[in-house]
Amino acid sequence: MSSHQALVVAAAQAAGPCVAGEESAWQARVRALAVDLFVLGDVVARDIQRLGAATRFPATLLGVVMEESSTRGVLLLRNVSGEVEPAIRTDRGDTEAGAAMIARAQSLVGRRVLVYKEMEALASNPMHKVRVVVHLMDLGPETESIGEDEAKGHVLQAAAGDRDLALRGWQQASLPDRGPVTAAQLGGALACVQQMGRG
Repeated sequence: MSSHQALVVAAAQAAGPCVAGEESAWQARVRALAVDLFVLGDVVARDIQRLGAATRFPATLLGVVMEESSTRGVLLLRNVSGEVEPAIRTDRGDTEAGAAMIARAQSLVGRRVLVYKEMEALASNPMHKVRVVVHLMDLGPETESIGEDEAKGHVLQAAAGDRDLALRGWQQASLPDRGPVTAAQLGGALACVQQMGRG
């Protein structure tokens, strides 16, 4: 069976049984589904190729900040050494893939993830490359606490150095005045800072 025949069979199965007297409409539906499956195959092939070329590293996802100028999400990641990773962005948020990655990243704040990243050349300057997340694999909740000084430093950084905004974000997230916090708590404070910063 050729690949095209296999697509037609899959499309016919997706379309369901043909009702007597509606053969023409059923055939049109099968044809449209077969074309959609063919296009989807190309998209999936590109995704897999991109994933195969990506490098991987484990980290804790502390927050996602939206970059208004590009509509991309910027991931705030704490690596296994306890350091904040350089900026790594999603695809543009005005694309289906970018919006899906932003939503996935937001759902994984406070968790350990395996980050698949690639270096993408900018359209405006092919010589300049940026780090782009291709996939995030959920490795479960982060169980290691984050020290007070480090956590407050992350919140202050998210507030762009605005100490009042950082303090309000910290308090809004109900974080303790003293002592270590969890990654999920820190993620909550970062989200509060982000929301307040927009207001």
